[in-house]
Amino acid sequence: MNKRQARLALIVKILLNNSIGSQEELMEILERNGCIVTQATLSRDLKSLRTSKVSTDLGGYRYVIAANGTAADEVATHAMNTVRQAAILSVTVSGSLVIIKTRNGYAGGVAYDIDEIQSPYLLGTIAGADTVFVALSSDAPLDEVHRLLSDILPASVMDDGRHFFFPQN
Repeated sequence: MNKRQARLALIVKILLNNSIGSQEELMEILERNGCIVTQATLSRDLKSLRTSKVSTDLGGYRYVIAANGTAADEVATHAMNTVRQAAILSVTVSGSLVIIKTRNGYAGGVAYDIDEIQSPYLLGTIAGADTVFVALSSDAPLDEVHRLLSDILPASVMDDGRHFFFPQN
């Protein structure tokens, strides 16, 4: 792993495990972990990781990393896959809704990914801060919905929620 890859991996780890509201705060934590970086480099790294600021429950802001879309390079793509694995917590089905729980700030990216799926069974999404509601068509076969969502949601989450899609198993 080269220096940039290691730095991006460290940034991902820090942002997943801490509520960081400014680049200065992130730079201090990086420095404490032995990673000296300029503000310009950090800004480019945050852009590469597709970070954004979201409001917190306490009224402040924190950086989150997009769990959706295509990154500019392989390192950022790997980082986003890591984020997706950590950000998506559970999936359930209730009637004609799929409910996906995420960490705070990540639901919008997950909803975006689902909206990009071309399927007549997925009618649309509504995203809050930590929950995505996916509206299903009345004739949606749950095994097909499971297959479609498995391309986006982590395998461990889909395995944990499998009984909602295959209730007889």
